[in-house]
Amino acid sequence: MKIYPGKFFLSVILLLTFKPLAGQIIVNGKILNRDTKEAIAYANIGIPNENIGTISNLDGSFSLVVPKKFENDSLLFSALGYKVKNVLCKSISTADFNVFLEEKIIELKSVTIKSTNSKNKLFELGNSDFIGGVIETDTAYAGRSLALLIDNRLPLFHKDFEWPVYLLKARIRVYRNNLKSFKFRVRINDVDSLTQLPTDDLLHESMVEESAIKKGWLEFDFSALRFQVEKPFFVTFEQILDKNDRSVIAEGYQKLIQEHPKDVMTDTIFVEGSKHIVKKLAGRGMNLPGVFVGIASASKNYVSCTRETSLGEWKKVRGILTATVTLSNQPLTMP
Repeated sequence: MKIYPGKFFLSVILLLTFKPLAGQIIVNGKILNRDTKEAIAYANIGIPNENIGTISNLDGSFSLVVPKKFENDSLLFSALGYKVKNVLCKSISTADFNVFLEEKIIELKSVTIKSTNSKNKLFELGNSDFIGGVIETDTAYAGRSLALLIDNRLPLFHKDFEWPVYLLKARIRVYRNNLKSFKFRVRINDVDSLTQLPTDDLLHESMVEESAIKKGWLEFDFSALRFQVEKPFFVTFEQILDKNDRSVIAEGYQKLIQEHPKDVMTDTIFVEGSKHIVKKLAGRGMNLPGVFVGIASASKNYVSCTRETSLGEWKKVRGILTATVTLSNQPLTMP
């Protein structure tokens, strides 16, 4: 994760789409509801714990290049509120195919209010500070996510806080947005007891917000859901980049390179045994097409994680995501 304070000289690696190599599997298809045959937008597609993944477009369509070394692995298809489906990579035809997902039957928990006379208490937890922004855009894949552990700890510690509580609001700080509009999905994830990384989804509804703000807070309202959490959790923000978004970003990168060729440096990397040229843009990082998310300095009071692609591997990072949640001891509607 790269932190970009606005007042400093920047150097950014441009992760542009590589040309498919011989022997790679090119997967094109659509994600559909098994019963209604309706398209499932923003479904997650990828190889678990690998940086090979994407998100379906609004019409359920997707395209993914899978390197040959993963041909014996399974491609996982998932969507909030649906059962997961696995398909062996080498069994997938290069022709378009449809993936049908079955809806889950989810038992709703009963909501119990201890006392009608109890006083409503609101608590804000998370990190509201930031020193700069972070952007890591890959036009080949999609589904990058950032997560912050939510617990009652300093500096936002509340003496009268007790689990369980109800989630009323979540928000993430947009440090700088250079796109006409952008989309984020918020997820609520359990904490793995061994790794202390994000794991299973606790929220089974897809909450996506689209915004055109250039900077400020992007908010998600949970109040109508009466969603209760019983212990510390991760609030996760997943960037939704569809085919059109990735095209706009790639074109914007290329335009910036053409207009400022003296700022471009090149490096060589190896992918599947073949050489590829990676371009670096120095000095104009804050003008890159994409969304810079607020980040604070490393702190022992917080745990922040990221994964680079849909269903990719979670890793802890030093930079702390700027995000907060509003919780309540009662399932009240926000004014």
